[in-house]
Amino acid sequence: MRKILSMVLSLLLVLSLCAGTALAASDKLNEPGVIPVAKEPVHLQVGTRQIATVTDYDDNHLTNYLREKTGVDIEVFLFDNSEYKTQLQLMTTSGERLPDTMWNINLNGIERESYGVQGYLVDLLPYFQAHELTYYFDGEAASYLTDAEKEMTLTAGLSSNGALYAFPFWAVSVADPWSDGLLINNTFCEALNMEIPTTIDEYYDYLVAVKTQDPNGNGLADEIPLVGFAKSSNGDIITNLLNSFLYYPATWDGVALCADDDGKIYLPYQQEAFKDGIRFIAKCYAEGLISDLSFSQDRYGLQAMTDVTGDAPDIVGSAMSHRSYMFASHASAERRTHYTSIGPLVGPEGVNYVSTYAVEPNYINFITSDCEEPDVAFAVLDFMTSTESTLTARYGREGEYWRKPTDEERARGCSWADVAANIGYTEPLYITGSTPDYPMKLAWGQETNEIWNITCITWQPQGFTALTPAASPESYASETAKYNTEDWNGGIRARFGKAPKNLVGTLAYTADEQAMLGTLATDIGTYVRETMTRFVTGEMDIDADWESFQTNLEMLGVSTVIDCAQAAWDRAHS
Repeated sequence: MRKILSMVLSLLLVLSLCAGTALAASDKLNEPGVIPVAKEPVHLQVGTRQIATVTDYDDNHLTNYLREKTGVDIEVFLFDNSEYKTQLQLMTTSGERLPDTMWNINLNGIERESYGVQGYLVDLLPYFQAHELTYYFDGEAASYLTDAEKEMTLTAGLSSNGALYAFPFWAVSVADPWSDGLLINNTFCEALNMEIPTTIDEYYDYLVAVKTQDPNGNGLADEIPLVGFAKSSNGDIITNLLNSFLYYPATWDGVALCADDDGKIYLPYQQEAFKDGIRFIAKCYAEGLISDLSFSQDRYGLQAMTDVTGDAPDIVGSAMSHRSYMFASHASAERRTHYTSIGPLVGPEGVNYVSTYAVEPNYINFITSDCEEPDVAFAVLDFMTSTESTLTARYGREGEYWRKPTDEERARGCSWADVAANIGYTEPLYITGSTPDYPMKLAWGQETNEIWNITCITWQPQGFTALTPAASPESYASETAKYNTEDWNGGIRARFGKAPKNLVGTLAYTADEQAMLGTLATDIGTYVRETMTRFVTGEMDIDADWESFQTNLEMLGVSTVIDCAQAAWDRAHS
């Protein structure tokens, strides 16, 4: 059943920042919930980045759908997909008129605030406070959010001056934050008469056995116990294994800000548990249990090692990866069934986190100060948070690109039933893939004039993406495809929620803080990545060189980074 909540996003922090400004109802809008949104024709120019796969924006089903449902004459202004920031800067500096509203313009927090303070962007916070034009946002859209997501939908996008210059949209699947981790070669486990490891100690024993006991049975010492890939948190052996000792967020060379349960900012590489984790990983490397290629190759190098066919033996005992990176076609790869996705390994002190990140809305849709009808522009964005608009924008028209589930499909429940139940849903809401009885077209990623091929104008929090029907055995094209899905889902469930209470996401820094920070975070992140690798490979020793490591961090400005982050965190959470 569907649970509709009203006015759930009236946040205490938001109210304290800007107390209840009432907005006069626009005489050009119908009553909330009435279609079309506008009672009389209104012209809006919508600026968006030109996506190469969209063949026509004007004669486009999504464009025409929005025109029909909102009653707004939408004119599309196309920014260059790569140079849009430069284009926007030139428009503002030359005094050229901006589009009334801009969608998919990926400004970061600093850029948003800069344009907002200069008067180019409208502060949308009063609209959300007034609740007069947030019919869908407060209703259908809110029903797909957890309490935690409701609390941060607006606050995570606030600038340091308390303004909200972008309309928030969610676009994240259930799996996204939990998709990276270890995959274990189950045929090796069987040959070695070992269970799939669940603790870091069991995993160490497995790595040693892979190296020393010839589990592929070819008489050669060609097995690689553990391999990943470089320059991506997806394949990062170091940070992923560290999460059996302390939390380390998903980043390759970022500064890795963390917050404890009380909201105190800290850095993992200043903690004693970090030393314990590095010692373990360095020990594995010294014993030949970790491949050198993990620190140099890309994902395709890993794929060449795991996506083997025919008589070629498996050589990889375990891989740190997103499962799709290991195979060119993970739903049909011959060796896909040889690998089992596992959850985080339990460390010696009981720690078993996933290297993940703070899931946040996107804040890349704006109303500009040149818009003469900002109420109408806001009401259009509000409508786009509705379920129907989201499915139309993401997939295409109903009945051809997506459909409502049948009674039989509803009876099977949701694909992620526990996630759906957490927000009060027990039945699936939509289905997009083809079945033997109901073939569906695909617009996403294709050359098309059906949709705009962007997700930032859809409302897809994790709860929404959970509302597809659970698969039936006959829906799989092969046993490999079935295994691929079931193993993937099992890995996600084993990792889901294994993170600290507080995750540090985007922080809104003041102009003074930005000036103080400069490139400190980048410099520190680069130095930490280089040093972690040297600790693991034996070029440095975590104990003998610990003090010099900490001294260098201070010289690079780590205290300034922590202080600025703490101030920004406190502003957002006070």
